[in-house]
Amino acid sequence: MTFRSTSELVLVYHDAFHKGKKEAVRQLLLGDGEFTGPLNSYHDADKFLEGSAIFMRLSKNSAVRQVVADGDHVCIIYDYRTIVPSIPVIPIVSWFQVESGKIKLFHTFFNPCPFLRAKENGDVEKALKSVK
Repeated sequence: MTFRSTSELVLVYHDAFHKGKKEAVRQLLLGDGEFTGPLNSYHDADKFLEGSAIFMRLSKNSAVRQVVADGDHVCIIYDYRTIVPSIPVIPIVSWFQVESGKIKLFHTFFNPCPFLRAKENGDVEKALKSVK
């Protein structure tokens, strides 16, 4: 797949991620990239997808607020809307670096406390069961 810009590639990734399209997401990632967030870090795209699968499943949608691109680097500022009633929205900033038409670096920044509390309280499990 060819993209007109790094922003377009990252937005296609972002859309696929929040729609739970794992295969489409995987095709956009370098196998040995760097994938970092507040809860985990990975240097293998497949392990990253395993670890982030819960965030795909919990996603109701996302509202992109801003996209900033500088060459091979793209940042997206967005609201991640979840299916978990106790954490309806988490503001997130994600930074991407693209190399050879694929995402080499994904570093996301958000406050994990609402997610961790919801998981501890059983809210995450309840939400996942409600969408099966």
